[in-house]
Amino acid sequence: MPFITILFGCVLCGLSLFTAFLKAGGVTEAFQDLASTFQPGTWLIPAGFGIVLILLGAIGTRGGNTRKHSMHGAAMVGTIGALLCLFQGVSQLLKIFQEKEVNMLAVGMVWSMAVVCLTFVGVCVQSFISARKARQSKAE
Repeated sequence: MPFITILFGCVLCGLSLFTAFLKAGGVTEAFQDLASTFQPGTWLIPAGFGIVLILLGAIGTRGGNTRKHSMHGAAMVGTIGALLCLFQGVSQLLKIFQEKEVNMLAVGMVWSMAVVCLTFVGVCVQSFISARKARQSKAE
């Protein structure tokens, strides 16, 4: 599980880099128009969560109780990231439905991060369930 945590952290950092690439107008002029309304520094939010996941994954490679606690911490970070992104994503969707102006690059980034974080939390839950079953069968 620690290596999966590191992988998801790298995916979140990659999302930030991809958003920065689009923000800089790396593809077309259409993206430059979208990026002009993007608030400075917000593209770093996925990287912040990603770095924390990478660190927790690296700590988790030590094994034992350290692994258990770091993986639970990583699941908590993923859950917080997912909830924050879902809250922000829903508020942006409501603005779209009200025909207010929104930055579609930001909307895409928020929903992408939500999907990555929710997937990570799902993998964590599945891993925790299988670890518990393995401990129970070992105890019997």
